Parts: sequence; structure tokens; C-alpha cells
Amino acid sequence: MQALIVSNVLLWLLLIATAVVILGLIRQIGVLHSRIAPAGALMMDKGVKVGQPAPQVTAADRLGKPVNIGYAGERSMLLFFLSPTCPICKSLIPAVKAIDRSSENLDVIYVSDGDPAAQEKLIADAGLENSRYVVSPEIGMTFQIGKLPYAALVDAKGVLKAKGLVNSREHLDSLFETEMMGSSTLQEYLKTQSESPRIHTPS
Repeated sequence: MQALIVSNVLLWLLLIATAVVILGLIRQIGVLHSRIAPAGALMMDKGVKVGQPAPQVTAADRLGKPVNIGYAGERSMLLFFLSPTCPICKSLIPAVKAIDRSSENLDVIYVSDGDPAAQEKLIADAGLENSRYVVSPEIGMTFQIGKLPYAALVDAKGVLKAKGLVNSREHLDSLFETEMMGSSTLQEYLKTQSESPRIHTPS
């Protein structure tokens, strides 16, 4: 009987110790997560470099109206490259629409390519009837887009300010954040910060 009591006590102590260890691991994971900086949109090395004039191309939107890309104008332009067969593209459309609604000096252009019927279904399902939607392989080839979803930010002077693969709202936001920070990508900004000499103030 005494041995049974001792074994039960040991089991309870082992259970408590395991719980403490698990709680400690959970806390460490939370600390690591808070220290990890957001990756930002992944910029590929293809095409025009950020900071250079964007490629200039003109295409008609789904209503036949001309869309001038890369030319100087009154507003900046966000190009969101998507496809009806890209699930991540579809999941990001609400975020792109929110950016469009909240930005007074920004034109959002959806750029796609492929079957017209599939494009119209995507437009109807996502509520993009009133958006600038261009179906043109020429724009994707001009910007050398290889993977989707992809976004490019062109300022009012026609300069390519940021670009990259965007798999989340955080990636979309990073396109605007890097412009404010004066870097082409969030990765470049973080690298610059880590390489900058630290100034030690006298104690």
C-alpha cells in the first residue's frame, strides 16, 4: 500500500515537472516569435531594379479604357498580379481592396492573364466589377513576373519604389513601409540596420 502511494506521488511530481517544462517552452516560443522581424515581400532579382524608372506599358482594362503604367502622373500605382487559378491571390484580394479604399493618392490595378471566362468569374466572385482590372500578358512579361501573387509599387513620377512576392497582408504592407524607410525591401532595411555601427553613449 505504501509503495502504491509513493508511486502515485512520484507520478504526480513527474506530471507537474512536465507541465512546468512545457510552459517554459511555450514562453520561449513566444519570446522568439516577438523577436523575429517580419520578412516582408520577397523581391526577385529579375526585371527593373527598385529605384529605377518603371517599365512603361499601356494596356486596356476590362472596360476598354487605357491604363498607362510606368508613366508620370498625379497618383502612385499599385500593381497586383494575380490569376484565377491562384488560391493565395484570391485570399489577398480583400486586403488589396482595403488598401485601395484607404489610399487617397494610390491607384490599384489588378493584372492577370488567361481564360476570359475564368477572369470574369473571379471578378464577380471577388466583387471587382468597379476595380481597374487588366487582362494582359504584356504587363507580366514587361515586369518579368515569374511567380504569383506579386505586387509592384510605382510612384507618381514613374519610379519603381518596391516589388516582390506577396503571400500575406504583411507582405503587402511592407511595400509601403520600405518606401517610407528609404529601402527597396524590408529585408534590405533590416540588413542595413544590423550592419550599421552602434553608437555607444557614455555612461
